[in-house]
Parts: sequence; structure tokens; C-alpha cells
Amino acid sequence: MDPVSLFMAATAAFNTVKKLVESGQEIESVLGQIGAWLGKVSELQAADNKKPSIFKRIGGGKSVEQEAMEQLQRRESVRKQHLELMSMVKLRYGPQAFEDLMVLQRNIKLKREREIIFQAQRRKDVAMYALLAVVLALGIWAIWGMVATAIEWKQNGVG
Repeated sequence: MDPVSLFMAATAAFNTVKKLVESGQEIESVLGQIGAWLGKVSELQAADNKKPSIFKRIGGGKSVEQEAMEQLQRRESVRKQHLELMSMVKLRYGPQAFEDLMVLQRNIKLKREREIIFQAQRRKDVAMYALLAVVLALGIWAIWGMVATAIEWKQNGVG
């Protein structure tokens, strides 16, 4: 998704959270919507930091200044939404609820980063083992070919 669509989705999730808190909903439904908002914010940050594909026009036809202003506007809006959510949840459900949410978010983020590193290492290991298997198979095939040729020459009286 493009950053504008992601920002609109994050804003919609924020507005839903705001309505839920204002109507006095239970914390479970509010936390579910906060999770949706955090997910959209995470996607938005990834989209802002994403490298363009080699086929996509760099900047999408926007000037550097325009793109920077749009990113700044989105980041400031998200920051304000985050602060407002934090204060709403703290007022409605107590100060510990939002702190617990943020601790869980940090722990999950660290876990995912470790998993990404682990997966990259596994991909590297699998590629190395596959290359080693190919080299070993070629070596065995070459030795087999030399032995078969030597046996054939011996039987034909060559050499």
C-alpha cells in the first residue's frame, strides 16, 4: 500500500479507538483497535523507509521538498495520535494499561528482529550447504568419469 492509504487506515483505526474509549468500551476491544492502529503505523513507517524498486520512478514525480513535507506531516500526526491514545487509555483504564501495552510491543519487536536475523542466517546456511552439495556431486561425477575412462582404456588396451 502507498503511504497515503496507510495513513488514512491508521487514522481510521485511531478514530475507532477514540470512539471506543469515549463510549466506555471494555479494554479488550479497545486494545484490539489499538493493535490495529499500531499495525498500520508500523506499515506506514516501513513504507516511508522502503527502497523503491528498480522499475519505479524515484520519488514518484514529487519534489524532494514535497515528499519530505508529506512524511513530516504523517509522522507528526501519528505522534499526536500516539500521545492522545496514551492519555485516553491512561485516564480510562489506569496508567499501567498503556505501559503494559508498550512493554509488550517492545518485546514483540525485539523477538521479530531476532527472528529476522535467525532467518537470514538460516538462508545463508542453506545456500552454503546447497552449493557444497553441488560441488561435491560434481567432484564425485568427475572422479567417476575418470575411473570409468581408466577402466575402459585398460580393457581396450590403451595406455
